[in-house]
Amino acid sequence: MKYHQRASSRGFTLIEVMVVIVVVAIVTSLIMMNFGGIDQRKAMQAREIFIMNLQRIARESNDQSLVLALNVQPATDVNPFRYMVAEYHPAKTEVNTVANQSSWTEYSAFKIQPLPENVSFQIQSTDYQYDKAQNSTLLDAKAPQLIWLGNGEVKPVRIQFYYSQQPIGPEIEIDHLGKINEI
Repeated sequence: MKYHQRASSRGFTLIEVMVVIVVVAIVTSLIMMNFGGIDQRKAMQAREIFIMNLQRIARESNDQSLVLALNVQPATDVNPFRYMVAEYHPAKTEVNTVANQSSWTEYSAFKIQPLPENVSFQIQSTDYQYDKAQNSTLLDAKAPQLIWLGNGEVKPVRIQFYYSQQPIGPEIEIDHLGKINEI
């Protein structure tokens, strides 16, 4: 009679170790791919919210017959890139007024909107001739680039969103009648 001694098996088989390594590699790659993708999705969401805000500002300007403008505040060390809406107050023509200047003030119905980190946009005015324009302060170089005139008309622009200085999404075009298009 021969007795075979059974060796006690401890540890894992090669197949079990390989399966664990493959699963860990897959999970790690998914996490790494989504790590950068989350910020880009936030940038696209900020872009969509911006478009909805543009539509809201246009409606508000038309409904209240207000001259409103988009005021952009670039990113600094302490604040992210953000934008707000300003309301135009024409100059008063009183004799006692020392400086006959028009002014822009923050429009209280619209709060300052910050953008996520590394997200910004650039506004580029498109060429449009205002042949019968009477108020040059709304059209000169000191005026905001995007203005809703309160009668449905808009100073036409193109807006491009950027994430880490790379363009994201198509350009947003606003024509002189206030129609918002994605090019």
